[in-house]
Formats: sequence, structure tokens, C-alpha cells
Amino acid sequence: MTRRTACLLVLSVLLAACGREHGAQPDASAPAVAVARQLAAADVVTVQRGAVAATLPFTATLNALTSIEVASEIDASVREVLVREGERVSRGQLLARLDGETLQHALSEQQAQLANDEARLRLARLKMDKQRELYQQGFISKFAFDEIESDFRVREGDVNARRSQLLRARKSVADTAIHSPMAGVVYARRIQPGEQVGRNQKLFGIADLGQLEAAASIPARLVSQLHPGQQARFRIEGRSELFHGELKRINPVANAGSRTFNSYLRVDNSDGRLQAGQFIQGDIVLREIGDALRLPEAAVRDADGKAPWVMKLAGNKLQKQAVTIVLRNDSERVLALQGVQAGDRVLAAALPGLNAGDSIKLPR
Repeated sequence: MTRRTACLLVLSVLLAACGREHGAQPDASAPAVAVARQLAAADVVTVQRGAVAATLPFTATLNALTSIEVASEIDASVREVLVREGERVSRGQLLARLDGETLQHALSEQQAQLANDEARLRLARLKMDKQRELYQQGFISKFAFDEIESDFRVREGDVNARRSQLLRARKSVADTAIHSPMAGVVYARRIQPGEQVGRNQKLFGIADLGQLEAAASIPARLVSQLHPGQQARFRIEGRSELFHGELKRINPVANAGSRTFNSYLRVDNSDGRLQAGQFIQGDIVLREIGDALRLPEAAVRDADGKAPWVMKLAGNKLQKQAVTIVLRNDSERVLALQGVQAGDRVLAAALPGLNAGDSIKLPR
């Protein structure tokens, strides 16, 4: 081995030792490894089929479609009251009796006077018939016959007037019995036995609760979207049940102060689950798709713009997917879409740092 070869060998050993002491440096040009982001179950929503409806929200109060106030037709004292608030009554049922003793006396007096007037009329007719024969035979003048005939006509008028008075007296006696003019529920009782009532004084309030009605005030800019026959869905304050009604009519004249239009909803209450006076809140269905591809509004990006899209999960990657909004339900914040399929999974909302093409780990 020459001296030169020996020196080179020693140098190589020293360089190797130096490299082991300080460690090797990484190659800066090597590509970085992408890290997949783990998603939570709440980050993902599945496209489902179901009904989506465009609706118009409203609030209103339920009222009886048919109700009536029963008033007194006479001045009298109350003898007895037979019903109380909350009781169901049938048409023609006796509700109360008023004292009719004085009226009964007046009726008897009218009957007696009518009998007297009818007797006088019969006598006047006999006299007139007799005088007609004499007049036709020339025994009396026409003036004398006309006088007899006039007396008969006066008697006849007296009888007719007395008969009318008798009918009024009979009605007054009949009015002492207060009957229900309709079937329904007594919601107001305003008299007690022994009280004095006057003519036209309200005694009872009765309502038919089988059909209810609610007047919803609709802004002028939206009322053009309504038409009779549209369905409504609503809930009662304090209850979770969903009830249904139908839009029956729309007042064509706006309310003076608010410039809103009253729209009247009819509600079938034959099962008696609802009561008049309850506050309701719901929606009138303007248009509905029964078998739509639906997603929450939060899952659709640029939902109010011209090019809405969703972030779709394609395997372990994110993929931007354009969609078309067919219908939106603003109250439930749900959209009916085209451009996706039932069962597709998309991000439920925008997540910071995630973009199309990023790797993800699906929730378990």
C-alpha cells in the first residue's frame, strides 16, 4: 500500500464518523404526505326523499263558525235557569223560564174581548143582510143601507185588530219559555233566577264548535299567492299536535290600519279536540312536492345565488356538486333539489379549511 492510498483511506473513515455524529439531513425536495380530516356524524347529512312545501306563515285565533246570542223578547223576571256554561244543548231545548203570570192575564183578557167583538160582528152581519133585502125591495134608501154596511165593516175591522192583539199576547206568553235556536255549547249564561230582564237583553251565548274558523292577516304583497281551497297546517299554543284547515275565502278589502287582508280558514272540529279562542300558529301551503329530494338549507352553498352547490362525499374525497333548487320551505328551512340522488351524503354545513378534493375520514 502506498503512502497516498493510506491517506485516502484514513480520510474516508473520518468523514464517515463525522456523518454518524451529526446525522443525515432530509431531502427538502421530497413530497409532503396529505392528512385526511376526520368528520363527525353531525357534519354529514344524507339526501332523502320526502314532501317539501312552499308555505306562507300565519297566526290567528280560532272562533266558532256559527254562534248566537239569545235575548229576551219581553220584560219579565227570571223564574228558573236550566243550563250552565259548557253544557251542550240541542235545537229547541228549554234554557230558562220567565215569569208570565201578568202576560197570561193579558192573554185571557184579549180572548174575552175577541169573543165579544166576534159576537157583535155576527149581529152586524145579520143586520146588513136584512137591510140588503129591504134595500133591494125599495123599502129603505141607499144611504140607510150604506150606513148599515159601514157599521159591519167597522165591526169586521175591530175583530181583525183584536185577533192580531191576541196573537201578540200569545207570543208574549210563549216568549216566557227561552229555547235554544240551535244545537251547540252554552258559552255564556248572563242571568240568575229572580233577576229582572228587559226586552232585547242578552241571556245566553251558544256556539256550534263542530266547525271553527280562523282569520289570518296576510300582508298585501303576499295575498296574491292565496286562493280558496289551499290547505293549512297549524299547531295550538302549548300542544305539539299538527292540525289541518282549508282556506275558504279572502276579504277583498284591506284592513284600514295595517293594510293586511283577512283570510279565513275553516277547521273541522267534529272530534271536539279544539276550543274557540285558542291561539294558533302555522302555514298555508302554497305549493307542495310530495316526493322531492330534500336537504336542509344549511347544506346548500350559495342557496340564494344563481349557482347553488353542495359538498358531496365521494368515497374518501370531497367533491363540489352543482344543484338546482326546485322549491324551498322557509319555515322549516328545507329545500327540494335536483342534481343529487337519494342516499348521497353531503356536508351538513360549510366547515372551515375543507375544500373540494380534500381527503376525509367518514364518521363511524
